[in-house]
Amino acid sequence: MLSMFKENEAPLNLEEALIQARRILISNLNKGMIPKWDHFFQELPVLNAAEDLQSIKENFIEITSWPFLEEILNQPATEFFFHSFNKSQRMTFSGEKKNISLPLLAEDWQLWLEIISIKYKQNWNVQNPFCSFYGELFGKNYRFSMIHGSTSPRGISKLVLRCLANKPYPISSFGETDLLVDLIKNKKNMLIAGSTGSGKTSILASLLDYVNKEEHIVVLEDTYEILSELPHQTRFISGDSVQTSLKSYLSYTLRLSPDRIILGEMRSHEVVPFLMAMNTGHKGLMGTLHASSAHDALHRVALLFTLYAGEANLAFEKVMELICRNLEYVVFMENKKVKEIIKILGSDKGTAFFEVVVGKKEENFFKN
Repeated sequence: MLSMFKENEAPLNLEEALIQARRILISNLNKGMIPKWDHFFQELPVLNAAEDLQSIKENFIEITSWPFLEEILNQPATEFFFHSFNKSQRMTFSGEKKNISLPLLAEDWQLWLEIISIKYKQNWNVQNPFCSFYGELFGKNYRFSMIHGSTSPRGISKLVLRCLANKPYPISSFGETDLLVDLIKNKKNMLIAGSTGSGKTSILASLLDYVNKEEHIVVLEDTYEILSELPHQTRFISGDSVQTSLKSYLSYTLRLSPDRIILGEMRSHEVVPFLMAMNTGHKGLMGTLHASSAHDALHRVALLFTLYAGEANLAFEKVMELICRNLEYVVFMENKKVKEIIKILGSDKGTAFFEVVVGKKEENFFKN
């Protein structure tokens, strides 16, 4: 390595020195290390002027300590989308996206993201291009989602930060929720549906405040998002192996005599043990699901069950019957508000029969 104190080396101008500094930083990152400035500057080449060293130091601090990020994250938002060094956005509470700017150079973009992955001990690379994890930044909690540039034709990596509340929001902030509180207290089996960022997980966490404090609840999720201070709770965070999948955790959960099972997101194999737990008499189960309406959520659950039931291989009609016999209510969220709640009444030949109890009032009806 070149050193600041090697007098026999010709001094570099700032542009050349920055290139060399990046190479040194990359070498450290390839070893899984984020260097400290006191050690890093000793590896730098001889410079023309003290001002050049100060410029390199400022650049180093920007991409290793991220002081610019604190000001950005203090802006009101539910999510931050870092698409590239010159294209980033924040989503406001009303769902509007606003542009934000970062003081990063194009050459430093990938380095910044690599440093984030190392700081949070994530295996993020060409072989593992996607990672999602929980982390803290400047005293606030976020869910990090990182996409490696190897998946993109332009080779640009991305980062999305979803803001997580430090404590659950007041249940009243979600609109018409009196019925939901009663459903929780009466241990009804419930599914909360909506699009990404609609408030599904947020309202689920708020509803847990109304669970009996003596109950043993088991919470299963991909990343730590469902906040709860209930004294008797067991938590599982899914991993990459079969043994640490949500499906496996659900099987373990049934051996723990839970009073309630809370599933962070239903999207694949876990739908089968979740529904079967309802079918065996467990009450007060809750989960979230991506769907475009309350009724669409029923069809999505049926489709997931059909896809992942394995040897069970039940006909769609039987699957819908199983769902409508055990799932009691579906809540549909939109823009952080309860838009619709339906009460499941049954099914007939694969068609759900339900009543709209919150939302646009209609007669009890069959819906294809």
